[in-house]
Amino acid sequence: MKRLHTLFLFLTIAITLIAQPICQVKHFSVSDGLAQGVVMNILQDQKGLIWFSTWNGLNKFDGYTFKTYKTSQESKYAFGSNRMGTISESKYGDIWCPTYDGQACLFDVESEKFIDVLQPIEFSTKQTNYVTRIYSLEKGIAWILCANGYAFRVDEQLCKKGEGITLYAPSNHNLKGDQIFNVYQDSEEDEWILTDKGVSIIGKKTLDTDFPFQFITQIKESIYLIAENDKLARYDFHTKKLKFVDIPYPHDKINNVTTIGKDMLALGTDNGLILYSIPQNSFQQIDIRTATQTSNFVESVYQDCQGEIWIFSKDPGIVRLNLATNEKEHLFTPKDEIIKHGRKSRKLIFEDNANNLWLLPTEGNFCYYDRKEKTLKPLLTDINNPKSIFSPLVRYYTLDNQGNCWFATARGVEKLCFFPQSYQFNLTDYEAETRAFLQDSHNRLWTASKSNYIQIFAPDGSLVGYLSKQGNITKEKQAFFNGVYSILEDKEGNIWLGTKDIGLFQLKSTGVSQKIGVNQKARENHYSIHHFKHQPNDPYSLSSNSIYTIFQDSRNNIWVGCYGGGLNLLTQTKDGKTSFIHSNNELRNYPIAYGMKVRNITEAPGGVILVGTTNGLLTFSNNFERLEEIKFYRNIRRPGDKNSLNANDIMHIYTDKNKTTYVISFTGGVNKVISPNLLSENIQFKNYDKNDGLASDLALSMIEDAQNQLWVVSEIALSKFNPVKETFENYELSSIYQEFNFSEALPIINARNQIVLGTDKGFLEVSPEKMRKSGYVPPIVFTGLKIQGHSTAHSIDNLKELELEPSQRNVTFQFAALDYVNPKGILYAYRLQGLEDEWNEADNNRSASYINLPAGKYQLQIKSTNSEGVWVDNVRTLQIHVLPTFWETYWAWLLYFILFILFTASIVYVLFYIYRLRHRVDMEQQLANIKLRFFTDISHELRTPLTLISSPVTEVLENEPLSPSAREHLTLVHQNTERMLRLMNQILDFRKIQNQKMKLLIEETDLIPLLQKVMSSFKSIAEEKNINYQLTSTIQSVYSWVDRDKFEKIFFNLLSNAFKYTPADKSITVNMTTKEKTIEIEVADEGIGIAVEKQHSLFQRFESLVKQNILQPSSGIGLSLVKEMVEMHHGTITVNSQPGVGSRFTVSLPLQREIFEEDVQVEFILNDSQRSAPHPVDSMKAPEEVEEKEDLENNSDSFSILVVEDNEELKAFLKSILSENYTVITASNGEEGLQHAVDDLPDLIISDVMMPVMDGLEMIRQIKENNNICHIPIIVLSAKASLDDRIAGLEQGIDDYITKPFSATYLKTRVASLLRQRKALQELYMNRLMEGKNTSSPDPLTPSQPQITPYDEQFMEKVMAYMEEQMDNAELTIDEFAEQLMLSRTIFYRKLKSIVGLTPVDFIREIRIKRAVQLIDSGEYNFSQVAYMTGFNDPKYFSKCFKKVIGITPSEYKERKK
Repeated sequence: MKRLHTLFLFLTIAITLIAQPICQVKHFSVSDGLAQGVVMNILQDQKGLIWFSTWNGLNKFDGYTFKTYKTSQESKYAFGSNRMGTISESKYGDIWCPTYDGQACLFDVESEKFIDVLQPIEFSTKQTNYVTRIYSLEKGIAWILCANGYAFRVDEQLCKKGEGITLYAPSNHNLKGDQIFNVYQDSEEDEWILTDKGVSIIGKKTLDTDFPFQFITQIKESIYLIAENDKLARYDFHTKKLKFVDIPYPHDKINNVTTIGKDMLALGTDNGLILYSIPQNSFQQIDIRTATQTSNFVESVYQDCQGEIWIFSKDPGIVRLNLATNEKEHLFTPKDEIIKHGRKSRKLIFEDNANNLWLLPTEGNFCYYDRKEKTLKPLLTDINNPKSIFSPLVRYYTLDNQGNCWFATARGVEKLCFFPQSYQFNLTDYEAETRAFLQDSHNRLWTASKSNYIQIFAPDGSLVGYLSKQGNITKEKQAFFNGVYSILEDKEGNIWLGTKDIGLFQLKSTGVSQKIGVNQKARENHYSIHHFKHQPNDPYSLSSNSIYTIFQDSRNNIWVGCYGGGLNLLTQTKDGKTSFIHSNNELRNYPIAYGMKVRNITEAPGGVILVGTTNGLLTFSNNFERLEEIKFYRNIRRPGDKNSLNANDIMHIYTDKNKTTYVISFTGGVNKVISPNLLSENIQFKNYDKNDGLASDLALSMIEDAQNQLWVVSEIALSKFNPVKETFENYELSSIYQEFNFSEALPIINARNQIVLGTDKGFLEVSPEKMRKSGYVPPIVFTGLKIQGHSTAHSIDNLKELELEPSQRNVTFQFAALDYVNPKGILYAYRLQGLEDEWNEADNNRSASYINLPAGKYQLQIKSTNSEGVWVDNVRTLQIHVLPTFWETYWAWLLYFILFILFTASIVYVLFYIYRLRHRVDMEQQLANIKLRFFTDISHELRTPLTLISSPVTEVLENEPLSPSAREHLTLVHQNTERMLRLMNQILDFRKIQNQKMKLLIEETDLIPLLQKVMSSFKSIAEEKNINYQLTSTIQSVYSWVDRDKFEKIFFNLLSNAFKYTPADKSITVNMTTKEKTIEIEVADEGIGIAVEKQHSLFQRFESLVKQNILQPSSGIGLSLVKEMVEMHHGTITVNSQPGVGSRFTVSLPLQREIFEEDVQVEFILNDSQRSAPHPVDSMKAPEEVEEKEDLENNSDSFSILVVEDNEELKAFLKSILSENYTVITASNGEEGLQHAVDDLPDLIISDVMMPVMDGLEMIRQIKENNNICHIPIIVLSAKASLDDRIAGLEQGIDDYITKPFSATYLKTRVASLLRQRKALQELYMNRLMEGKNTSSPDPLTPSQPQITPYDEQFMEKVMAYMEEQMDNAELTIDEFAEQLMLSRTIFYRKLKSIVGLTPVDFIREIRIKRAVQLIDSGEYNFSQVAYMTGFNDPKYFSKCFKKVIGITPSEYKERKK
């Protein structure tokens, strides 16, 4: 984006052509930051900073802020005062500022400390020196002159260390006199010290003279020495000799010496001015006395840029002397205009950048010299107020490097900025807004303002007069009619004036008299006036009285644009009658909806008329024969189209000399036409707005000057547009004298090639050739530094490199560009190279902050614009070195590398160790898997022969008579067979656990009877081995959630091991204790015990308690299986054993059900006798069950289920697990369930069999006999699990029979399956009813459809038969339909919806639309006939229903069939 450059051009107000020079005055006081109001001296240093010496310290000014420096009590120098005198700058940029009490004070700008330079000398000599003056020479040497006659020659660099100071005095024989008049450095850097007793030279030259010269100057390679008492001497560098020159004119004293030109000396004496021409070696005396100036005493002399000499004398005023014409003039301020102060002001004279001469004469006011009128004129702060004279008391003044003048006054500082005068402002009467201009055929300028005055100016800018209501141009101020907004001179010389409210005026030029002698000029000043207004009764009068624009095209048609009345074409009949063609008569195609507010009319190349309105751009061709045939094209802003207009409010349309057309829109900027065809509604534009560098989007108009430069006028600025580079140069117009905004008046070029612009207070005449940007390049200085949020005490502006400690990573740099004209207009950008490459644009912010700077070397670069917003080449660079912390140094990186190597080696070692360990574990796992697979395969192979052994043995034992011996042997065979089956089942269970396929079937069980059952298996062994075998428990019963089978296996294994390793006559005890949330079952024996080294691997696979022997065989998987099963119950098993004493195995199991609810390997077994409160079913499901549940969740939104169960807890549980996806209705017996089935018509019924009042089978029988509810699927839940009970249920027509205890997952899956089948049944019915397909013969490759019950068949046959009868009955109601079927409305609704899935209304509409499709396909009926034949009274409603069912309208359907 091109940056906006703003030029502050300060304008003046004047009716005449001569105007006051443009000067901006800015006052600075203590409230702005000055240390004290009395400013003694001003200095601009070599960097560009401004320094002020005050009575309260030293001030530094960077254009934005003042910084005060005062002597500190903490300093080692004993300063007695902060009152500073005349200041000067050393070669090294330090500031010499002698104090009021005579101390030689040097301000060190780098350390920002004051140094008493002579203090070391005074300490050593014990003598105080009162400093009277300090001379600072360009070579870096300063001379400090003291009141006691001493002079100190000081090295300006070494003196800050107390060195390089040399005393000069006659007593030291290094100085000729006690009183020093002047110290001077020549071009060869030799030092000349002028004393009362001669000249001393320090350097290569030598001079032996005792003459007391007081003035010295160098011209070319000669030194000129002048004494007060009539002596002039010349020292030649080549001859090294001094030659005296006699002054031939009498005088007593030479007051000053000034170089005039390159080779003339002006000697100001007490007897006039003596000029010495060096080339001619001649003198000329000039008497400065005049009739009003009697003094011949010359105080000072100044030569201006035009060579005139200005002389200050003792008398008031100043004398101007022109040597070429010998003209002499005394200029002064009239006594009655003098602004008096308490003391005399300093005389001053200087020229600004525009070569205007400014001066403050003796006993006069600050003023400027008007070279045309040759008078002094005061500077007025308000042109309309002659008494607003600016003339302060000046103590001192200086000019900075921009040409700004700084006054040191008794009340602060005045800054004067001077600007070239490129504008002439003309103030209208009553400061009214100018609305219209005209440059007529005589090059006169017509201006019309809202004050009702029309002024006419001659080509030279002088006022010709005012237009009166009678048509005369008179010198007397006369008002015209109200509000002229547009002026046009046609090709016949007639003037047309369009007004805001009172219509149109035509001015025809006439002679004031037909008498001979009336000249052409007189005839040009008189016009006859014709007035045209809107007449409501005349359709050919103006369409509106509000006229904003008048235009004559290339075919001489005059078009009038009305704000509210649209476009008018002015026509005249043969008899001279004027009429207006507009949209109310013959201009019939004119777009009145959006074209009535016309702002501007113009013509583009090719005869295209462009009309700018508040709602877009209209175009049409002026090549027409009949007005009613004109075709208008409209172009507006199209959102999203970057090549459309930026805004619709068109202010001006302009075509430049290159035939490029621009459309100026309010809030939209400039729109350049890039389409060749303007007779289109898709004209392409190239848009320019504020983002492209335009001063403002509030654009008003455009003009091209004599140099073919385009200017865009906005409300507050003037922008010069370069169409080739597509750049803007912006000029913001404001003034200390007058504030204004530009008006909507279209600009013109006057006879002097100036751009005439309307404002809200008058009009401007701008000279485009004088409009230029300043090329000043402001230097950039660093004004401050903050580290970690705290300001530093030292300046960084002189540093070549800034070094930051590791703890100083957060820094803020403060800076300023030294442009004192308008510092607020300066823009800044910065970057830190080494960290970033792109510039950061900071706008007016003068600081750059960086946080957590990494260690390294950087370059901070700052650049800026000047005060006019022009980017200049003034990049300031500061080297920055951020020191690293120890951990960022190279040594630290080396240490990191070593540590990394060590760490990597450690990681590699650990990984290798883990790999070896894992490999070992994998090998052991593979070996265990091989063993387990082997045992599993053997177990499967042995199960069949064992079954063939076990079954016959069992049959023989139960049915055959056997001898006691044979029965004993067969019983032994049977027991060992069962034992082998148990071992094989253990192996298979272990395999399931390993593959995570074993589930826990959890149910709430009393553990004591279950444990007693397990213990009973070992009672005979205990009796045989005489083992004390008992169960001890502190409670009678304890309920816990366990898998009964797994529980039995756990304790069977534990007891088996106990009996295996417990000798005869010992004891085995099972002890049961309960805790808060767990139960602990302890199996203790007095067996052989377990070795300590075996206890840690006791529960590992294939580990045995003792060494394997043939008498005590062990598979090694029993305890491992026990541990796995205990952990599946979320319990723990521990062992405590001592060899030879016995072992104690403790199993801890949880009592709460909640522990198992998140376990995916758990399934709950439920039954009628459930004691605990119902809980949600567990989440363990087979893949097919999960799939069923997903189908259920997706399709069960509208299903209802009736649960008939007399057990309240089970009924509540069923409702809780089903209500998540279905609407659940409950009943407590068969009779209540039957009533709910009839009333609520559920989608499915779940029923128990054994219930009071009416059992389940009876309820099912009655349901199946009821035609209205026989279609409902039924699931039976019953504890009766016999085959006969199952058959009885199926005979009644139930869909499933589930025995208790049941799996909740299975139940939910079965419910979802039946409902899905029901939905498929509904779709089957709809397919058969809608499409007429025969469902009885399905495709052999597809699954068979669900079967429909005979009752449903009969019901649907009745429905369809009645539907056929009532197909064309538009009055058919649902009540009539239900009555025909002998059903209530509710039963009919629910039964039909349960069978076909549609409500009666939707069903009737579907059938009728399908019949309509058949009728349309026949091609015999039109759409209206089809509608009435299918029961639709309104064809439109029929079309709407058709589209809703079929997806397209009837007509679209018929077209597709073609």
